[in-house]
Amino acid sequence: MFNYWGFGLRILSEIEFPELLSCEFSVPDLVIKYGITPETISGIQLTKKGFFYKIDEQALLFKVTNVANYYAFGGHTVVVEPCAEQEMRTIRLYILATVMAGILTQRKLLPFHASAIIRNEALILIAGESQAGKSTTLAGLIKRGFNIFGDDVLVLKKDEDQMVLASASYPMIKLWDDTIEKLNDDTFRDRSFRIKYDLEKFGIFFHKQFNKDQYPLKKIYIIKKKDIPDVSIKTLSGINAFEALRSHIYRPILLQSNTMLSRSFTILTELSKSAVILEVSRPLVCNPEDLINHIEASILQ
Repeated sequence: MFNYWGFGLRILSEIEFPELLSCEFSVPDLVIKYGITPETISGIQLTKKGFFYKIDEQALLFKVTNVANYYAFGGHTVVVEPCAEQEMRTIRLYILATVMAGILTQRKLLPFHASAIIRNEALILIAGESQAGKSTTLAGLIKRGFNIFGDDVLVLKKDEDQMVLASASYPMIKLWDDTIEKLNDDTFRDRSFRIKYDLEKFGIFFHKQFNKDQYPLKKIYIIKKKDIPDVSIKTLSGINAFEALRSHIYRPILLQSNTMLSRSFTILTELSKSAVILEVSRPLVCNPEDLINHIEASILQ
């Protein structure tokens, strides 16, 4: 068995995860093991091409055609039943994404789709729609000396004082091959870890810099592609800020009960009040350096 830290949890796993941080502990929060998954469970059933979901408040049965069946329950256990001869990297990919999102929601936490840097003991988040430049901006800020906190998924919770805090998921940045070329920096040249065998996307590890602590959120930049000539930034408030945050819940398909939705809305409502929410509008064709310049200047204000 392997001991890891990830998503703010102590993880005991029968599966080896190079993506996670090795960690010593005596009592795990989560156990990942091989086994036989149930044929079905109670709950809401959803299907998409190649995917089957059965979702209850404390259980998720998730089947990926020709990859594996996954059963996550109680916020503390994941059972993995791989398909014959499927490569482990693809099997792990779904555990680190949808399956972990299921575990987090069962633990009354909220997975949020964003990257983050840490500055003055608070987090600056970079969110955005697909291909908007989220990871490119994160990498560009790191290149300029900012400290990375996390990429892709953050875990949000409210503490006893009702403050929203975030934990990082795992120490890896995911970058497309063309982004690595544009960055032209030794920090991001390693292409030895391909995210998926059929994608030109690579994982860049930062195990030594990984921060296991929780921090409050100060600013959240949400990048949008628009048919405009120049980059612009504006502050959002009220319902506009809330809706902008809601659109970046990670795997919202898993929030199928009123209780789960209410819990997520409570966290986001508090976050929309306590953090500065900024919409970054960028041209459809945008120089990455121009986008990074605008965001960096705003961060330093």
